[in-house]
Order: sequence, then C-alpha cells, then structure tokens
Amino acid sequence: MMKTLKEVNNKRLGLYIRKEKDGENLSTGYGRLQWLRYELEEHKGSVETFIDNTNESLKLDRLIEEILIGNIGVVLIWSIEDIDEYMFKHLALQCKEKKLPIISFCESYEWINEQVEIIAEKSKSFKDKKVG
Repeated sequence: MMKTLKEVNNKRLGLYIRKEKDGENLSTGYGRLQWLRYELEEHKGSVETFIDNTNESLKLDRLIEEILIGNIGVVLIWSIEDIDEYMFKHLALQCKEKKLPIISFCESYEWINEQVEIIAEKSKSFKDKKVG
C-alpha cells in the first residue's frame, strides 16, 4: 500500500471507513483510522475523511459526490468489506469514469482495481444489451 500511496502523493485523497460496531470511537486509541492516518503521515496531498456508522452509507454517498465534481484524486478504503456490494459497484464505476485509483489497506491494489474493471465491463455489457 505504501508504494502505491507514494505514486499518488500530491493528490487529494478521499479516505473512507465504516464503523465496525455502533458507538465505535475511531478518534482515539490504536484503531483502524489511526493506523491509516499513520500510514498517511508522508502523504503530501490533502486528506478528506468520510466515516459512516454501521449499516449506513451517507458519507460514502458524499465521497462519490466529491469524486463526481472532481474534488478527489484517489480513494483509500480500509477494506472492501466496509462497503456493501451495490455501493462498491457505484463507487467503482465513478472511479473508473474519473480514472481514479482505489487503494485498500486490506486488499491488494491489483485485486481491488481488477474488481473495478470487472464491474465496468459488466456495466458496459449491460448497457450495450439494453441499447441494442
């Protein structure tokens, strides 16, 4: 992950994480958010953090809006497990359209972005069938 982050060092980063349980305090201690912030200490671009409560996606929606208007240059997630399938498809399509990488702390860069390509191909195939 660090090598990939160095390649996008000056871009505005959208950091997304979902709380694992209600009431989880991500601002203190040695949790996932602190680990990500530690990993980002050398990142020279700005970081905008989007944190959703369990079973919510309001902040993820906001991240996708920020991507659409061009305010985000790279997306960092803790894990694909933080995002439900429908929302990940939506995020993937927007990142593909804007040519933004998705970097995951838990999954490899190659695997995550391979999933983005698969989703984009399926979406294109569906649209082609719908139009044809």
